[in-house]
Amino acid sequence: MGIRVKPRDDLFFGCFEASAEAICRAARILQDYVEQNGDPVPKLELVSQVEEKGDKLFQRIVDRLNNSFVTPFDREDIYSLGKALNRVIDHIHGTMEKIVIYKTGKPQDTNIKGLVDVLVQAADEIHGAVVCLRNLKENYAGVVEACDRIREFEHEGDRLYRCGIAELFENARDAIEIIKWKEVFEHLETTLDYCEDISNILKGVAVKYV
Repeated sequence: MGIRVKPRDDLFFGCFEASAEAICRAARILQDYVEQNGDPVPKLELVSQVEEKGDKLFQRIVDRLNNSFVTPFDREDIYSLGKALNRVIDHIHGTMEKIVIYKTGKPQDTNIKGLVDVLVQAADEIHGAVVCLRNLKENYAGVVEACDRIREFEHEGDRLYRCGIAELFENARDAIEIIKWKEVFEHLETTLDYCEDISNILKGVAVKYV
């Protein structure tokens, strides 16, 4: 009896795609709060639901790896990609959590909004690149181009982070407010760093298997 490869491929790809969709969903919930303000607690609850789904998806990837003889690409790459996707979801959740715990209110600094907008764009590129994995040979150029755009968004995020921190220390009069918003800035900047990690993994997979 032959080994059925395709169902195993579909499970991994399905989990990757669902994880990328979760990143997009979490990023947009955060964006909604930054743009509209209101009570942040319901937004945190929504992101927590997404984060829980992300954890389950990553666990499914690990479980299948532990029980698969045939995988669509190297086991190490599958694990690294699943972990990196889940880490971005966790960090978006952490940003929303800090906003609630610190009671920051709506950000007045446009650099925060800029960072969140860039995060949403990076999330969309991650999703597009992940979807291309199912037919990597046909979509190689699309994956590489998406990875390059993610890197550009990360660089833009670095610029916005530097501007935001500079303005924070220049304009804020309350030391506690400086500490609160510095934490939020740093968490967002780190989240974009993790998005770039995903792009590096995706590009590595694309180069290796095409």
